[in-house]
Amino acid sequence: MTKDVLVSVRGTQFIGGSDDDSIEIITSGSYYNKDGRHYIIYEESVEGVDTPTRNVIKVTPDKIEVAKRGIVESHMTFECGKKNMANYVTPMGLIVLGLTTTSMQAEEQEDSFHIRIEYSLEMNGEYVSGCCLDLLARSRKEGALHLNS
Repeated sequence: MTKDVLVSVRGTQFIGGSDDDSIEIITSGSYYNKDGRHYIIYEESVEGVDTPTRNVIKVTPDKIEVAKRGIVESHMTFECGKKNMANYVTPMGLIVLGLTTTSMQAEEQEDSFHIRIEYSLEMNGEYVSGCCLDLLARSRKEGALHLNS
């Protein structure tokens, strides 16, 4: 796969039936495969904020790490069957996250790399919801990505 990619990130919280809440962004990014580790790097912007948040996703056979630096800062680790804690620093203050990963998949194809993580989310020790993170990095030469409805 090429270094220059389009990245689609969709996060879903399963709150109960039809109340599921999803957010999706599409942006440009970079993809690297070094020593069996996959890296996806992209920036996301928040409306009304000048500084973007830089995201680095690192995928190894047994875990996926998501590092955020910018308006929010965090280093989240996902490992199947494990609960990992993470500090999530926002302009409004610190949130302590508990991330219990129930399913994790990473699939590399010739012109794309897809990640899917299913996990339960706790904030400050309280269960919030089940969550799913879908990330697709696709070579720019393959064409556009589309928002899912």
